[in-house]
Amino acid sequence: MLVDWVTARVLLQLLQDEDRAKLGQLGDRVRRFNAATGEIVYECQAWDSIRSDSHHLTYRVSGDALWMQGSPARVIGDGDAVFGAGPARALDLVGCVERMREVLAAVLAVQLPAAVPDWTVSRVDITGNLLLRSLADVRAGLTMLRNCEGGRYRVSQQAGDTVYWSHRSRYKSGKAYAKGPHLAQLMRRKDYDGRRYSEDEIDSASRLLRPELSLRSHYWRRQAGKPWYEKVPSELKAEWQAYFGRMLGDAEVTEMNIEERVKQVAESDGRAKAAIGCWALIKAYGWEKAREMSGKRTWYYNLKVLRAAGLSDADLSAGNVVPIRRPLIECRQVDSWEELRALCGRRAA
Repeated sequence: MLVDWVTARVLLQLLQDEDRAKLGQLGDRVRRFNAATGEIVYECQAWDSIRSDSHHLTYRVSGDALWMQGSPARVIGDGDAVFGAGPARALDLVGCVERMREVLAAVLAVQLPAAVPDWTVSRVDITGNLLLRSLADVRAGLTMLRNCEGGRYRVSQQAGDTVYWSHRSRYKSGKAYAKGPHLAQLMRRKDYDGRRYSEDEIDSASRLLRPELSLRSHYWRRQAGKPWYEKVPSELKAEWQAYFGRMLGDAEVTEMNIEERVKQVAESDGRAKAAIGCWALIKAYGWEKAREMSGKRTWYYNLKVLRAAGLSDADLSAGNVVPIRRPLIECRQVDSWEELRALCGRRAA
């Protein structure tokens, strides 16, 4: 797993006067004005890249703060954004922000506060790489995930080999995509100047399904007084696993054993019968209609029992136990090129 994106800011008042003045002279401006009167409504600094590729690191001065954002993996080691290195691979959020700060300060030739509490984080993306048998299986998995709706999941966009959930949410959003085609597309871009991936790496990456969780501004405001820099790697990993794990459910559940599994987890025979009836309603009428036909408290209790029995949100959305999810549950998460090459039977270049 790795930290794939960070957005952070620092107050301009914490910078030296000469550095504030220098930053004020950098970058393009975006201006909005009233066409009838010519009056300027507002003016702000645009996001500018410190390199030619916008996927590296960008910055802007906005209001009272200097903002930076981008993939920390792209400014650590050789810039590998698939598995990352150093703090990005270790899910070390403090290390990622520090490395981004160092790069930005060096390129802009300004002094930026090094004290961790001086920085505010408003977005962090955590991603993982799941190894399947083939690109066809990756695309089959994406097809299943595109139909995963209900509860906290809302498929909000679909584009090629990518599916998005709640992409406008300011709390949490998710996406999943096929990493191999994404790398191939990057390599075809004329303006791409990041790490060059070999044909063997792109071919091996074609078997990777990449789920990505974005923890956004409202999430970081609701940390119950716990600052971002106290988030340890295990907590970030747990957030990722909780978000995507509920989509997939238990590998052992099947249409043949669902009733028995429900009886094992329900508090009583009556509760079990109600949950089984809810499952039958979903199968017959679909998620939305079944919800309309159920009382609110009963609906959510039955869903709780069905999930405890091993059904996933993908199953509940589809109204049946989705066959492709078992390979997804049983697939292996890989964390390095060395591990991926070994599993794919390839030698290092």
